[in-house]
Amino acid sequence: MAELSAPERQMIVQWCMSAQFFSEQTLQETISRIYDDEAPALQDTVDAVNLRLTRYSLELRSSMSQTSGERMWALINTKADAIATGATPYSPTLLTILKHLIEQVYTDQHGNFAVDLHTAVREATSKGSSSYSRRDAQEAIDWFCSDGWLQVTNGWVVLGRRSCIELQAYLTDGFAEYMRTCALCKEMATQGVMCDACGAFIHPYCAGRLSETSKAQMLSCPTCHQLMESPSSFGPGKPGIRHNLVKSDVSQTQRDEDDE
Repeated sequence: MAELSAPERQMIVQWCMSAQFFSEQTLQETISRIYDDEAPALQDTVDAVNLRLTRYSLELRSSMSQTSGERMWALINTKADAIATGATPYSPTLLTILKHLIEQVYTDQHGNFAVDLHTAVREATSKGSSSYSRRDAQEAIDWFCSDGWLQVTNGWVVLGRRSCIELQAYLTDGFAEYMRTCALCKEMATQGVMCDACGAFIHPYCAGRLSETSKAQMLSCPTCHQLMESPSSFGPGKPGIRHNLVKSDVSQTQRDEDDE
């Protein structure tokens, strides 16, 4: 295994600061290229890079795709306003629109963390100037999607992968009552299924992993271990689980088991 020598580490830091948002595969390929295919372990590299980035109030963080399991990484500012800092190419009007759309998606009353595209365009238009057109709003949404802040899935606007990484603290602090966490991987859940017995949430990808490891190919809750035959689902285009319907009476014993 190669050592994390200063010159190579500095090259990785500079590349991360330039790339800002990238897949784990791209990160691994970059590390291998810099170290001539004798790269140290990914986590060792990330730890070393983050140690150096601390002085700049920056940090490498990642998030797993809730449907495919692919992991994406982003360089985030740990102190400043996450949206304003990460979206610096945008005008004040676009920043206002982006923040509004993210909040609309995250607080969706149906608990699907999604807003239909027609509504998103209307909301974006309402936040622009008097001359701001629906075409302007659509172009803004397209830009947000290309930058990873939002994503359009079958006519639904949802949080993009970049938002899931960079805005976790912002969403947790400002909208704690809407926060859902996957019981298996412990990452933020904006789509998936809910155990009707205990209220635990599971990503689609994590649910698939659980089913594959079961001899009967059936999904069992990782929290209460009850069989989930027809679990409630949430996400773009799903029936949805309203936030006031989410179970909050998981036993203390189950919480203690999760903490162990």
